[in-house]
Amino acid sequence: MGFSEAVQSWHDFYLMLGAAAATLAGLLFVGLSLHIRVVVSHPDVRALARVTLTDFFVILLIALAVLAPETDSIGLFYWMVSMGVASLVLIARPALSGMGRSGRRAIDLRTLVARFGVSAFAFVAVAGTGVLFATGDYKDGFIGLVPVAVLLLIVAVRNTWDLLVTIADRSEAI
Repeated sequence: MGFSEAVQSWHDFYLMLGAAAATLAGLLFVGLSLHIRVVVSHPDVRALARVTLTDFFVILLIALAVLAPETDSIGLFYWMVSMGVASLVLIARPALSGMGRSGRRAIDLRTLVARFGVSAFAFVAVAGTGVLFATGDYKDGFIGLVPVAVLLLIVAVRNTWDLLVTIADRSEAI
């Protein structure tokens, strides 16, 4: 099976993946905007919101990269490695800000470390699948992206739940 056929066989999966990520990112914006003061006033909440949005955005970019016309395995290599590295860079400062604050947090430190850690691991895995595409092992590259995308969806949905519950709890205290 050639690269074009492999891409075509994964088309529906990546289409659904991108649609799910875009929808869930939009719902995250709506949920957070209802209590934006709580998000802005708590660095840990803001940091978790940023990594969650990054998770959804990486999923969306994975889908766009795979579904882009005229893409090839080397193009996917560059996309995946760039996304993995850029995402790690994007979450570094919020992670340090959210976890570095001593004192009272809206979200406990253990939860933040776990959620940032899982996301960072997934971003490294995205870059790793890019290497599979570069070596011409695009079948394993597509298969490898599945658990990475599922992991990102799971952690992002879990983060969203924590954010909404935390925000509701903090909003009642105001």
